Amino acid sequence: MDIHKPKPVHSWREFLSEILVVVVGIAIALSGEQVLEWLHWRHEVAEARIALRTEVGRNLDSLDFVIAEEPCIARRLAEVGGALGVPGAPPLRRPMGQPQFPNFSSNAWEAARASGVLMHMDPEEAHIYRLIYTELDWTRARIDEERSDWAALSALDLGAPVTPMLQAQLLPTLAHAKAIADKFSQNEPADGGDRANRSFMGLRAMQLGVDSRRDPNLHLSAATMASRRAFCETP
Repeated sequence: MDIHKPKPVHSWREFLSEILVVVVGIAIALSGEQVLEWLHWRHEVAEARIALRTEVGRNLDSLDFVIAEEPCIARRLAEVGGALGVPGAPPLRRPMGQPQFPNFSSNAWEAARASGVLMHMDPEEAHIYRLIYTELDWTRARIDEERSDWAALSALDLGAPVTPMLQAQLLPTLAHAKAIADKFSQNEPADGGDRANRSFMGLRAMQLGVDSRRDPNLHLSAATMASRRAFCETP
């Protein structure tokens, strides 16, 4: 094997020339790595953006579904209030049922946070996503409270007369359920269609170019939709 020994340097000019070659080589190598890293994060941001916009759009569809149930919830709570207002009153005239609460997802958001892709996204865009998912956390927390309230109020579906004990147990739950329903109503526009797009989440999503209203029924099962119709029907 031939080993090439370094050439002897005969002058400072040759020495500086050798140093310059080394420096330029290192600079080119580092620049190449930076370009590759930039391309990598550009791809990651593009992929994350698609996933986030899709998830936000689906969550807006779910929000529309929740908003559409608000009048049904108000009617049912009024019926419950009538039944609980007088101890010894007969049971409800019909099964009360429960609202159908769709799922909200934050998987794409959690993945973006964990991967560090938000640090490479436009700061304003990342800020809007943070606002959207903060509001989503609030919405999911209120829905969890609603689920708990309606599970307790379902005791009225057992068909027993309203006793003073049952009244004392359920009146605080009824008051809490009404308060949660009021919070939802206050947090959304008062009337009109397409309310999710005009909600806080919807307005922020519009800034990102997210389109909702693709799937108002959320591909729910026939049984779920039948339960919702029964819950929303007027007596």
